[in-house]
Amino acid sequence: MLRLTDLTRTLQRWQAEHASVVDAANSINLQRLGWLAPLVALVNAVHVLVLGGQLWMGQHAGLALAWRAGLLLAHLAMGLAMLGCAVALRYAGSSAWRVWLPAGTAGIGMLFAVVIVTIDQWVTPNVTPFLISCLLIGVVFYSRPLRSALLYLLAFVSYFYALSLTQGNPEQLFSNRLNGITACLLGWALTVLMWRHFTTITRQQWQLAEVNAALQDRQTELEHLSSRDGLTGLFNRHTFVALTEQELARARRHASATTLLLLDLDYFKRINDSHGHPAGDAVLRHVAALLRDTVRGTDLVGRLGGEEFIVLLPDTSAEAARVLAEKLRQRVAAQPLVWQELTIPTSVSIGLSAATPEHPASFEGLYSDADSALYEAKKRGRNQVV
Repeated sequence: MLRLTDLTRTLQRWQAEHASVVDAANSINLQRLGWLAPLVALVNAVHVLVLGGQLWMGQHAGLALAWRAGLLLAHLAMGLAMLGCAVALRYAGSSAWRVWLPAGTAGIGMLFAVVIVTIDQWVTPNVTPFLISCLLIGVVFYSRPLRSALLYLLAFVSYFYALSLTQGNPEQLFSNRLNGITACLLGWALTVLMWRHFTTITRQQWQLAEVNAALQDRQTELEHLSSRDGLTGLFNRHTFVALTEQELARARRHASATTLLLLDLDYFKRINDSHGHPAGDAVLRHVAALLRDTVRGTDLVGRLGGEEFIVLLPDTSAEAARVLAEKLRQRVAAQPLVWQELTIPTSVSIGLSAATPEHPASFEGLYSDADSALYEAKKRGRNQVV
């Protein structure tokens, strides 16, 4: 009972797995049909040319004539059918019946294999064409086990009765029918093995893709966390300095001006002492959002630590930067933070320093000058730009 239960669960799991890869299998089958049908038609054309040449050049009569003529007509009809399948595939577009073309082509191929083997029985007990078709379909097309079992069953029934039309030797007929059973069983077994292998590999590829996507997302998240301030989401000091050095190097190459703003919240300690550190954190996030919303997309905004922020303005003169700095100062003062039913007013002091084509500077130089200007703004009474 336990083994039967395990087998039932395995079959149910397989059924769910098979259903999940049907669309992928259909896509591959259609791609393979695109080259298989013309290839089989080409093989049929070769047979038609060879048989047609023999009928044209030779003197055949009786059974030999009927055998050659029958094979010529069978290969001609099969070649035309394969070309028809190729044309149908090309012009089917996204039609719902398009996914049935591989199965239909496989059925047509096996039917003609039965016809060719039946004609061959007039002169030879050979059943190789039927064996080739059974194995070829098992290798080329991915088909679910039950569906392929039905295809092979129908093919064998046709094969079983068709052979008796032209094979008069009872022993040879019995032997060929056994060979037909073997060919169908081998073809179906090959189909099942190929389908399970495809299902396993496809699902593993999907799982690997999901894992890679998750790892990529995690890597992106880690890169973001390593370059950003955890509280405000602005660039941290290390990243801001690295980006600023790159921008200053670009500015030197293009002879453009660059300006640095150093901002410090006024009386920030009072906010922490009066309302607590959560309120202070909320103020820092609030000011960071105001900075992001006010500057340009090409400007860099970072948090150096504590209540100190920094802004780099590429391609900006000191005069234009002072206008923006005043706008920032006024906006922070005009938009106090509302936090837990409390209105917390804030203001910033801003120190400004600029690098020009005539007087280029490093980050350390700009930062030192901006820090001196910020100190002067604090000394003059805060809430101003120097």
